[in-house]
Amino acid sequence: MFADLIIHSARFPTVPGVDALAVRGGVIQAVGTFPELQGSIGPHTRILDLGGKTVLPGFIDAHTHFVRVGLERTFYVDLSGARSLDEALERLRVAARERQGEWVVARGWDESRWPERRPLVRADLDRVVPRRPCCAVRVDGHLVACNTPALARCSRSDGELVDRELGHLHEDAAWALLDAILPDRTTLVDAVVAASRHAAELGITAVAEMSGKPEYLRAYLHALEEGMLRTRVFLYLPLERLEAAVSLGMRRGFGGELLRVMGVKAFVDGSIGARTAALAVPYRDGDTAGTLLLGAEELARAWRAASRAELQLAVHAIGDRAIAEVLRAARLAGISRHDRHRIEHLELPTEEHLRGMAELGLVASMQPNFVVNWSGPGRFYEDRLGPERDARIDPHALVLAHGIPLAFGSDGMPMGPLYGLSGAISPPHGPQRISPEEAIAAYTAGAAYSLFAEDELGEIAPGKRADLVVLSADPRTTRPEDIRVEMTFLGGEVIFAR
Repeated sequence: MFADLIIHSARFPTVPGVDALAVRGGVIQAVGTFPELQGSIGPHTRILDLGGKTVLPGFIDAHTHFVRVGLERTFYVDLSGARSLDEALERLRVAARERQGEWVVARGWDESRWPERRPLVRADLDRVVPRRPCCAVRVDGHLVACNTPALARCSRSDGELVDRELGHLHEDAAWALLDAILPDRTTLVDAVVAASRHAAELGITAVAEMSGKPEYLRAYLHALEEGMLRTRVFLYLPLERLEAAVSLGMRRGFGGELLRVMGVKAFVDGSIGARTAALAVPYRDGDTAGTLLLGAEELARAWRAASRAELQLAVHAIGDRAIAEVLRAARLAGISRHDRHRIEHLELPTEEHLRGMAELGLVASMQPNFVVNWSGPGRFYEDRLGPERDARIDPHALVLAHGIPLAFGSDGMPMGPLYGLSGAISPPHGPQRISPEEAIAAYTAGAAYSLFAEDELGEIAPGKRADLVVLSADPRTTRPEDIRVEMTFLGGEVIFAR
């Protein structure tokens, strides 16, 4: 049968010896040389000469917060580019003057990039937004700075997660406040559309959405019904929704081609930026060792319930103490290797932890952009953890050496595989370094495996969906920062062209 599309005169790093592929009905029909595919050309076949550009399987972001990425582009006051604390405050001052509505909500500040090297606090926000409630979410999402009117909306008393003097809310306290001020459905739908458009610009054709709130699910469904969702979204529900998902009979893969439920996400600790990642040894720059948010016994009960319901569990664990707790829970739950449960972030595993993960069949879902952002001599991780722990953080090479399936994502900080690739290909420390081929596989085939989608995504092969990214150069021989996304295809249709 004739092809709908033939791409030729291209480089295919993941399929040596070919320069062309044919697409029919949204699926790759054949791969080979252009002369070999001549028989697939019919009167209505579109033929695309790529002039030597590089074609990879569409990138898969195996861990992101997709709606949040969209809200950062449409709704939140953006503090991610602020070069100082004063610049961040000026952005908030301007937003309070120009924006309508009751709240001023900002996101993306990172004090490690500021000369002041200190976080936003209540007194700062009171000075620039004195009357309206205002909160500013740190880049990692685990710390929210509030002004006095915003703190008045927090019913929790001072304690481990609430510091009213500083105006800081951590973990559950922070998320409860943000849930109470969620934007309306129209704004959420706009965010889904903006995130999908942005993903296409980055060559991303599929994402694992780790914020599967019911309000977000409704926004996804609306965008899907209106034909505005152009990204494959694999959804993970909050752990507190596990019982509801089980009662509704949801199973892994529930949904369709563009939107499906995979399982639930649990938090065992917080973040390094908020000093809530659970460590075996206290932080270098503080007197705390972080916070365990979920114990092994409680996590094991959730794990058994998820496994019985054929739902995947994605467990957030950054610090070494948290990772040890996850492995203890997995053993208590008696999980099966075939369930492909996941540990998200996995930043400070020991060799013992990695051996345990390999035995249990756990997937390592990691974010090499964290290395780009914060690892290396004189940088944030070294300041907060010390040189020894910075030198062994995010050990991608050790994960692969233990035979653990590796999937790369971004956590939305920022989204973009070309940004993250250098954190795996040319990082500051040896245990972080893997080959370009291995890094590309973690953003494609490895990510597909983590989502039980390897039969349809992650490779350029006959029978796989024609989700493709066209790059200006080959990441095996060109620095990722010098490469541009030229085109993105979803099911053989162009969803982005430069």
